[in-house]
Amino acid sequence: MINVKISSLTSFKAECMVVKSNVELKGFKSSEKCRALVDTGAAMTVIDKSLAEVLGVMYTGRERLLTSATGHKLKGEIAMVREMIVEDEILDYEKVLVVEFNEEVKKTLNSLNVHPLIIVGITTVELASLIPDITTGTLKKANAFLF
Repeated sequence: MINVKISSLTSFKAECMVVKSNVELKGFKSSEKCRALVDTGAAMTVIDKSLAEVLGVMYTGRERLLTSATGHKLKGEIAMVREMIVEDEILDYEKVLVVEFNEEVKKTLNSLNVHPLIIVGITTVELASLIPDITTGTLKKANAFLF
């Protein structure tokens, strides 16, 4: 089992800008278009199980254990959405981690004026060739580099 750490949603410093993104998740049954929190401390995009059921995700049978910044352990299952669009960048068959968000997480996300059932992880952001800009609270297009 691989541990994945997600950062705390409840202890933002006043001088730090929260990064948000326009996201569309397309499952195998339906789709959801929203404004979502970008968590630069989250390795994967995480969605709530209730949203996964509505979208119709494809489960891989692989599990991951999340450890929050507060030390809480939460088990999730890796699934795929048919398509994930982040700021107009299309990612086909994107992996997400499906978990059951607790009410505190949903309340915090709502208070940030973002969708309460999705947190976009940094790997998703990087795959879309975007980078978070904490000075503006947005994602910016990144140039690809070859080394």
